[in-house]
Amino acid sequence: MASEAESKLTDVYGWPVEEVDFGREDEPDVDGCVIVKYEGSGVAARVAARPGLSEERRAGFAAWALQVLEHFIEHGPEFDGWQKRSDEGWQLWGRVHEFPSLD
Repeated sequence: MASEAESKLTDVYGWPVEEVDFGREDEPDVDGCVIVKYEGSGVAARVAARPGLSEERRAGFAAWALQVLEHFIEHGPEFDGWQKRSDEGWQLWGRVHEFPSLD
């Protein structure tokens, strides 16, 4: 079952989360990427998740993707570390970081 964020990406924005093998077996912390391009007066995006993510990690990736895409729409690429692509688009990798407990 799709998470609330994944449903919003698909139903509101028209950007379904696709499963794409990035060939990054040596980087298991990469859950996916978001590619964005200005088109006319709007934004076109592609959201791609690593195949085989657990439901929890896929939901977390979708929530992150929704957040960075909505931020991009409002503020552009300058604040979130977007990488400029040769096709004039922008790309951002979603990585999981495990932080130690503060206890």
